[in-house]
Amino acid sequence: MMNFLLALYSSLLIKILPLLVVSLLLTFLLVKAKMPKFFYLLIVVEVIAISVLHYSTVVTSISLYMEERVWIILFNMAILVGIYLMIPTLSIILYRVLRKRGY
Repeated sequence: MMNFLLALYSSLLIKILPLLVVSLLLTFLLVKAKMPKFFYLLIVVEVIAISVLHYSTVVTSISLYMEERVWIILFNMAILVGIYLMIPTLSIILYRVLRKRGY
């Protein structure tokens, strides 16, 4: 079971890495161009996309938990959604750092 989860999370990180790079690059370009409204729009679009993409994951995990009462199901769902939420979180951190440095 542990090897399966390790393979799942590592392949998930490999899938997310290009999305993360694009998001951070867009954040950098929007800060350089002094377009904060588009940055906020980018964050909103990312969060909505993550919510829409993982709605079925969350609903399935909650229904499985209600049937089985096994906490690992909820933990795996939280880790999966948390990995995707890393993208807008790191964009916000980069935005704050670049704004403080005066880019």
